Amino acid sequence: MAKSLTILAIDDTAENLGILENILEAEQFKVLVATSGERGLEIAQKQIPNMILLDIMMPGWNGFETAEFIRQIPQLKHVPILFLSALDDVESKVKALQAGGVDYISKPFQRLELMARINTHIELSQLRSHLQEQVDKQTYELRHAYEDSLSLLSVASEYRDYETGMHNNRLGLYSALLASKLGWSESQCHTILFAAPLHDVGKIGIPDKILHKEGPLDKDEWVIMQSHSAIGYKILNKKSEYNQLLKMAAEIACGHHEAFDGSGYPQGEKGLSIPISARITSLCDVYDALRSKRPYKKSFSHEQTLNIILTGDQRTQPCQFDPQVLEQFKYHEQMFNQIFETMSDSSNISLMKQYQKLEQQW
Repeated sequence: MAKSLTILAIDDTAENLGILENILEAEQFKVLVATSGERGLEIAQKQIPNMILLDIMMPGWNGFETAEFIRQIPQLKHVPILFLSALDDVESKVKALQAGGVDYISKPFQRLELMARINTHIELSQLRSHLQEQVDKQTYELRHAYEDSLSLLSVASEYRDYETGMHNNRLGLYSALLASKLGWSESQCHTILFAAPLHDVGKIGIPDKILHKEGPLDKDEWVIMQSHSAIGYKILNKKSEYNQLLKMAAEIACGHHEAFDGSGYPQGEKGLSIPISARITSLCDVYDALRSKRPYKKSFSHEQTLNIILTGDQRTQPCQFDPQVLEQFKYHEQMFNQIFETMSDSSNISLMKQYQKLEQQW
């Protein structure tokens, strides 16, 4: 083994520690020693060892307790623990393994056996660490490839509707940042970041003559336009059983035109029966729609949009939105303005990097 590898020996007997130091240093290990479990844990947290040799019968924390405390520290939970004890009964050996040990050697031990087991478990630990790094790398690459594919799907649907491809990206950023202000976890915020841009994917199924009509839609045309929510849900829900991102995207596609007061569509859902992801995306979608120029409407300034959402007009009323979501929007309205003003044009920066940059600011 290389000199860079470190072993921590925890034993209340100085003579035992001296023997271990002599054996391990002769094998080119760096050796740390502690005469109690409490001290051993302190040392391990300051300098993470490659292995811990642990006695059982010690004053204060015994070996079983020490192992359990070590396993509770995230950076130490994968460090192999080899128990060295004069106890030779089956019950103690089983208890040691249950406490988190990878192996057990009874004292007095043979030097060759000790080194064989140490080398084996360190090699296994390094192999597991390497494999985990490879798995994490592959998972990272697969997730980003998956998210990129979903982003392309959202852009494809948007280009049928608007000239720019940035509406959906802005919607993802509004929704993720607003979700973070509502106390969502980092993982949940990342999910809505990529789920919200798929809210209008169902417009793929709407005829161009309706989707691109410059004047107001008649009654029959409006019924067809409203069907994009159900179409989007059907597209996204097919593979959502084991996929949280698609599950949330399907909820948003179906529910982002529902209203908190029950006046929305397609099902007239009301209040908390509407998924929170859809309640967040709904307000964000209205904000961006009001700010954006369309064939049938002019664009509104941030101040005008803020007034419309908070006080209401013929387009929308505050009662349509979740009061808690509306309150956070009111408190962080400049965040929305910044996103709209800085993301009016296409950008080569990934959605995640844009979110992380804005998250640091807000």
